[in-house]
Amino acid sequence: MLNLDKEKILIMVVDDEMINLRIIDSMLKTENFRSLLLNDPLKSMEAALVNSPDVILLDVSMPHMSGFEVCRQLKTNPLTAKIPVLFLSGQNSSEFVIKGLEVGAQDYIAKPFNAPELLARVKTHIKLKIMLEEFIEMEQLKALHAAMVSQNHTLNQHITSILGHVDIIELINEKEKLPDKIMDNIRAIEKSAVGIDEIIKKFTNISKIKFAKYSEKTDMLDFNTSSIEGD
Repeated sequence: MLNLDKEKILIMVVDDEMINLRIIDSMLKTENFRSLLLNDPLKSMEAALVNSPDVILLDVSMPHMSGFEVCRQLKTNPLTAKIPVLFLSGQNSSEFVIKGLEVGAQDYIAKPFNAPELLARVKTHIKLKIMLEEFIEMEQLKALHAAMVSQNHTLNQHITSILGHVDIIELINEKEKLPDKIMDNIRAIEKSAVGIDEIIKKFTNISKIKFAKYSEKTDMLDFNTSSIEGD
């Protein structure tokens, strides 16, 4: 069963009526969800880009920009397209529901709604989002592992060739005594080749890949926490 760390979950609520925002906020607080409240739909895209909410609760009928248009903008931007959007509306005709789904919403909740229903749907879509992200990550890691394995043979051939040439130079050195500077460089090449060979073996034997934070926007493979078959 998937457990949610609710204090890390952020729900963005967009509704031009402050009373509705307060009601929904109080509902979300009963589950310890964090909330971001907006009463101006024109600020929705910027807020979503800056805060990366896990779910967006979006009113349909708002001045200046309808919820449908807000959703359409969110879904056409790659950075916000995967955020689940749940429409909130007093209109529950099939025409409105269909239009909401067509612009990319994941659900349509008719007003007035009760807290248990709203929270249940929010939690469901958060879990679906997490499961989808984990599935995509798993498939990406499978593809990465397959690519590493497919290149392993070629890389091994190059390393074997380098080490073979090092051995030949070592034999020449025994007979002709090459300059120390040349031999120092040869041994540095040998050391690097052996190091690369060890990395190739680690890549090939990784059964579960983990990443470490390298910078704000970049992760790197962490050999210390990744699972190595045979360890």
